[in-house]
Amino acid sequence: MLIDVSQIPPEGLSIALPEEALDLGEPAHTWDGPARVQAEFHVGRSGRGLLISGSWNGGVALVCSRCLELFHFHTEDRFHLYCEAGAKGPSEEEHELADDELEVTYLEQGQINTDHLLRENILLSLPVQPLCREECRGLCARCGTDLNQGACECADAPTDPRLQALRKLL
Repeated sequence: MLIDVSQIPPEGLSIALPEEALDLGEPAHTWDGPARVQAEFHVGRSGRGLLISGSWNGGVALVCSRCLELFHFHTEDRFHLYCEAGAKGPSEEEHELADDELEVTYLEQGQINTDHLLRENILLSLPVQPLCREECRGLCARCGTDLNQGACECADAPTDPRLQALRKLL
């Protein structure tokens, strides 16, 4: 949804988005399909810019990093952004972001794209290594058997004799 900045009244604008599918972009083998998200925004004027506050909750199908099975992940969060009106965005040249740059966004042609804000915040909330459950045993490194469904027939790998001294510490 696009919000035209010129249509925002002086007291601000509150928007509640019903649950909808939000495309998170190319899956990158971490998630599968769109996220189902419900969100609320409040856009208020603050000096020369806009203060955007919002909250969202929803779910996405993630791929477990240990056993490669799909599972449903529910997440919710709040965010606060300052949007510079009339300011140019950062240059295309790569540089390290300072802490004060992390919570600032820039207007695109006088409009705020709520889908872009939601997508960014959802992707930041996803776990780096998603797990279907904490006790997931993963796959056998040799044969690929799902160890959550039972043991595999692989023999234990011989241990390197140089590491035997370390085994005594365990």
